[in-house]
Amino acid sequence: MKHRNRVARSILAIACSLSLGTCTLSALAETKVRVGITVTTDIASAALFNAIKKGSFKKEGIDIEVKPFIQSNQKYDTFKGGGIDMDINMSAVTSAQLQSAGVPFFIVKAMTPADIWAVVARRDSPLTSPEEFKGKRFGVVSLSGTNYGVTHMAFKVSGVDLMRDVKVSTLPPAALVTALERGEVDGATLYEPYLTEALKSGRVKELFRPGFYYYKAYKEPFIALVMGVRKDFYEANRPVIAKILAILDKEAKDLDTNLPAAAQAFVEGLPELKLKPSEAVELLKPYANNYIEEPNDPAFLKKAQNFYDRLYEIKQIPRPVKVSEFWVKP
Repeated sequence: MKHRNRVARSILAIACSLSLGTCTLSALAETKVRVGITVTTDIASAALFNAIKKGSFKKEGIDIEVKPFIQSNQKYDTFKGGGIDMDINMSAVTSAQLQSAGVPFFIVKAMTPADIWAVVARRDSPLTSPEEFKGKRFGVVSLSGTNYGVTHMAFKVSGVDLMRDVKVSTLPPAALVTALERGEVDGATLYEPYLTEALKSGRVKELFRPGFYYYKAYKEPFIALVMGVRKDFYEANRPVIAKILAILDKEAKDLDTNLPAAAQAFVEGLPELKLKPSEAVELLKPYANNYIEEPNDPAFLKKAQNFYDRLYEIKQIPRPVKVSEFWVKP
């Protein structure tokens, strides 16, 4: 009997040792992914933080390290330098500029259309449409990126050349609102969370969504944000990238039904936004269903190619780009 007990204890000890060894090996096998994001209220970021809080990545052996950036240009410099592996809210306009500059990376998914951008004016403004801005003063955040690109396209399809027919100036989002209130500009393009904050003040009003003009003209979305992955990391971790994308896809598609929990995870993960969960819900709710579900299949890649061709026409990218060279389906 004593011999049996000793044998049983030995077997149990071996089993425990093997179990601990398995756990250790599992931990060692976990893949670390440095994910860069621009601090803003977008669907992809909300999906990311909700999945992190739920442990969805950990279950797949993936350790997500989030690196937030207040300024997107700093994020892109870090991406080019190899300081982050993945960018889940990369500007689609910037992606073409990076491709033109020879940065080695892949786009694995289009994330959201340009629905969070809106053209606003002072509350007492008589202006209502792009055509009425000829000869007027207009403010944008910069002369590149989605803010400018979607605005230029909305004016273009309305018969207005933004740079020739309109007096354009660049200012940070908060300064644009001040310039509107002072009458220094007649209109401006804002995005979330600055848009909602400005509208709440009651001193400005929304005129139109430039992305709507683009879609109405071309029946295709103005692609705002994409998921970019450095080429070296993608080639070494393709199955991991596929898992991350599958998790983000599911979270983004279900966001409207999980909004309170996602908003809570979002504000906890991004304290830089200085939002309450209820405020995050308010900001995210109008866009919760506006997620590009199409994968990088041939039909969608054609839309992406058309998008880049139009960007080249308005001189947002220095040379034509081919989506076949840097858009892939994991």
